[in-house]
Amino acid sequence: MITVTIDELTSTVRRLVEAVGTPPNNARVVTRLIVGSHLAGHDSHGVQHLARYLEEAQNGLIVPSAEPEVVSDSLSAARVRGNWGWGHVTADYTMRLAVEKALATGVAMVSAVECNHIGRLGDYVEEAAAKGCIGILTSGGNAEELATAAPFGGTKAVLAPNPLAIGFPAEAEHPIVVDFATTIVAGGKLALAKAKGAKVPLGWILDKNGMPSTDPDDYYNGGALLPFGEHKGFGVMVAAEILGRILSGADEYSDTDHGGTYFKHCGITFLAIRADLFDRSFEARTTELAHRVRAVPPQPTVEAVMMPGDYEYKARIDRTRKGTLEIPESTWDEVVAAANKLGKEVTASKP
Repeated sequence: MITVTIDELTSTVRRLVEAVGTPPNNARVVTRLIVGSHLAGHDSHGVQHLARYLEEAQNGLIVPSAEPEVVSDSLSAARVRGNWGWGHVTADYTMRLAVEKALATGVAMVSAVECNHIGRLGDYVEEAAAKGCIGILTSGGNAEELATAAPFGGTKAVLAPNPLAIGFPAEAEHPIVVDFATTIVAGGKLALAKAKGAKVPLGWILDKNGMPSTDPDDYYNGGALLPFGEHKGFGVMVAAEILGRILSGADEYSDTDHGGTYFKHCGITFLAIRADLFDRSFEARTTELAHRVRAVPPQPTVEAVMMPGDYEYKARIDRTRKGTLEIPESTWDEVVAAANKLGKEVTASKP
């Protein structure tokens, strides 16, 4: 593992994102979300994607200078065209527009098309919650180009991890954030295991013959991810596909000139609900619920009962206090190679 300070990683990501032609304001958004994933304890959604992003930007699959634009609009709904810019920028714009409308009208839905990879969904709904809104975000459509997830009971991939995130404001503490792939594990965690040379638990993946495996390479060689919760998780996966791809109308934009191989049909949908729409004590009541759940005595092998979002909150405090992050050497080597290609140098502390 390579040790980097938070400042080193932040500077590195921002310089490289700007080096491919990203305007400074958008580079700050992308950097905040990439580094924020590490701070929240989700290394699988951070810098391990950076080399691929930079390559896509150089190849025109990500259009670094592109800005999101509203193509249909009403008081409580809108559709955003990302113009194949940074997915993080498109998703951030989509969230902010939905929150702005919800604060004015009570409820608002905004979908986005021509949207590249957006990183960790939890960041967006957490931001919405900080602004006083319940945020619900879904993503779907990647499987139209590259199916990676098997249906319940199936042996071949037909859908994708299709993540779902929901953020709830809470009084005087961090938001409650539900954020998960509808597969038993996100694809990024397999990439992280592969980078570390580690096996994965049985039940995460199938190999190309539809047999269970613990070797991440079997997934990359024609295998498939499995849905969480068997048929229940698969049901949520299908719902996210419909909300993300079909409701957004992403298929209508799939034949445009730009767009990464895996994202031509990808769409996201963000629903924002003003938290005090019906009850002005929403945040206080949500906080009371959180306290009641955390007060449950833990099982012998469990340190403490946590609410959704507690892990990320604790990780952010611990990692910020420590001031450094651990990056797999193979991932850092990819970042160094990408930087060299751009004529930039990056540095990190010794492993």
